[in-house]
Amino acid sequence: MPVHCHFSELSITFNDTVLFQQISGSLTQQNQGLTGINGCGKSVLMSLLAQRRQPSSGTINWLTPFYYVPQLTRLPGLTLADALGIADIRAAFRRMENGSANADDYDFLANKWDYPLRWQSLLDSAALGHLSLESPSSQLSGGEQTRLALCRAFLQQDSFLLLDEPENHLDSTGRRWLSEQLQRHPSGSLVISHDRRLLNEMQRIYELSSGGLVEYGGNYRDFSQQKEHQLNALRSEEKQLQSGLRKERDELQRTLEKKAQRRRQGDRVRSSGSQSLLLLDMKKNKAEKQQSKITQRHERVMASLAEQRSVVNEKIERVTPQMLKFSYTDEQKRVRVNTQDLRLPFGSSQPLSLTISGGEHWHIAGRNGSGKSTLLKVLTGQLAAASGRYSLHGHWRYLDQHLTLLNSALSVVEALCEFDPLVTAESWRTRLGALRIRGDKSLIPLEQLSGGEQLKVILLALTCSSPLPDILLLDEPDNHLDLDSRRLLEGVLRSYKGALLLVSHDEEFVNNCGVTQTLEL
Repeated sequence: MPVHCHFSELSITFNDTVLFQQISGSLTQQNQGLTGINGCGKSVLMSLLAQRRQPSSGTINWLTPFYYVPQLTRLPGLTLADALGIADIRAAFRRMENGSANADDYDFLANKWDYPLRWQSLLDSAALGHLSLESPSSQLSGGEQTRLALCRAFLQQDSFLLLDEPENHLDSTGRRWLSEQLQRHPSGSLVISHDRRLLNEMQRIYELSSGGLVEYGGNYRDFSQQKEHQLNALRSEEKQLQSGLRKERDELQRTLEKKAQRRRQGDRVRSSGSQSLLLLDMKKNKAEKQQSKITQRHERVMASLAEQRSVVNEKIERVTPQMLKFSYTDEQKRVRVNTQDLRLPFGSSQPLSLTISGGEHWHIAGRNGSGKSTLLKVLTGQLAAASGRYSLHGHWRYLDQHLTLLNSALSVVEALCEFDPLVTAESWRTRLGALRIRGDKSLIPLEQLSGGEQLKVILLALTCSSPLPDILLLDEPDNHLDLDSRRLLEGVLRSYKGALLLVSHDEEFVNNCGVTQTLEL
């Protein structure tokens, strides 16, 4: 497989803090995924590879052209043609059509005769074909802006693509389109993504962590299996170290018991007066020196085993998925959400008549703009319905994709105490510690935590406060979450016995949340 880029010993430091160091690897003519927890430096690494910033040390060597699409890219240019970078080509074709082309135009278009067909086909596949190339690009929605930026990337057929979370703002149809276009792109790509369906289309996975950059052959499913094998190996190693430490302690105990037994024997001989005291003292000193050496050897071995075990346990803690569960139960399965001929003020115009009972998990599906978020906002009283009736029965909680359930300006503990004052600060700190948010982290503003850590705090508030919600309404809560955080959220929602209304475009996330029914808008 041809190598398109080789990078060696890359390091970068911000404000005297090392983000990562001595990162090395190669990018080939394949589709490759880059994953890792939020805050580990994935976007920084990609910006280094795209030569948008300089590393503190290390080298990057490109052997082919590349094209970079950062997160939330908004293309420059007044019109769609400008944004796609085809305005000059289109103008040359127009001059040919009206008979005003010159020799330079023919030279310019020499290897571009198929371009109009290519860009129109690409725009059609991205559901943008109905737009005029003269349309103002500023009037496009967030999802359309993302698809347009990706269309420009896929037009660069000779370029290796660097895509930073390209699935953001894409609905399920858009994500399938992205996956299909990546498979068709001939020059390979490196894609930062938290979408497991997309990562399963990759030929290799890179994982960036505090331990460096590790390459895994195969797709995300293969990567997960290899990670599971690693975890099992670590657990086996920890068990062996624990066994060795126990054995060493037992041997030390036996050594100390023998020493005590010999001391008692010596004391009896000394008391009997059968041997000279000088000889007895010489024997005692010699024995104590030997025992001291044996004891020191056991202690050195025990200290080494304890240190190794601590390192292994730290690795196990880092890679073991965390779990939180709802203790909520709704034995009666009563009606929790009811709508009758409800019409939304935006999006879908279809009247909605629904009855949702406790224990039912509903996926609110549909393309961007169909009214999914609008429905949740109407049900929670944030927007007025166009017509019809609705009612929620029981205690409900609404969580948007910006995770605004808690006051993020407060410290972590203060935000939790404000959310539920009946739980003591000490109790909240103990529970935070179980989620690896320890020490001073509980005292800093919530907004300064990583996205994954903020999610843990919010899930802790949801699952441990009183009263527990009878209804959860979640609007793309998985947006911008890393894979570890998504798995944690999946476990929480799967354990939830109340009524769930979930908006998400991640099909695997939805499946893992125990969805029982789907409402397609």
